[in-house]
This record gives sequence, structure tokens and C-alpha cells, in this order.
Amino acid sequence: MSDRIIIPVLNKRSEDPNNKNLACNSCGSGGCHGGFGIKPGSEKEEVFRNIFLYLSMGIVIFVVAYLITRILSLIS
Repeated sequence: MSDRIIIPVLNKRSEDPNNKNLACNSCGSGGCHGGFGIKPGSEKEEVFRNIFLYLSMGIVIFVVAYLITRILSLIS
């Protein structure tokens, strides 16, 4: 019972503790690339696909929320 069990997921350490990329640590820095899955140099089709994917997900969320409110108002 004196043996300690090490869980690798909880004790994960970075490989290089001195490697601090400060450009991507804050949202206001402007150094972050890859926001919304769009990276610098992405193809135009990939950018449009990602944008339309997020728009369609938003539309589905709004439609489902509207339908739920209508169903709840009909029940009560």
C-alpha cells in the first residue's frame, strides 16, 4: 500500500518548460492563428466550408431552441 500510483494524464508535464509562446497566451495579442479552424494559408474552399459549418450549426441551435419554446408554450 506504500506504492504510489502515478496517473500519466494528471501528471503530464511539458517537454520544455522554458518554451513559453507568449503570443498565443492571450486573445488580444493578435498572434494566435487557427481561430475557428482557419489557419494562415488555408484554401478558400476550406475557409468557406468552416464558416458555413459554423453558420449552419448556429441556425440549427436557434431553430431547435425556438421549437422547444413553442412546444413548451403549447403544453402549458
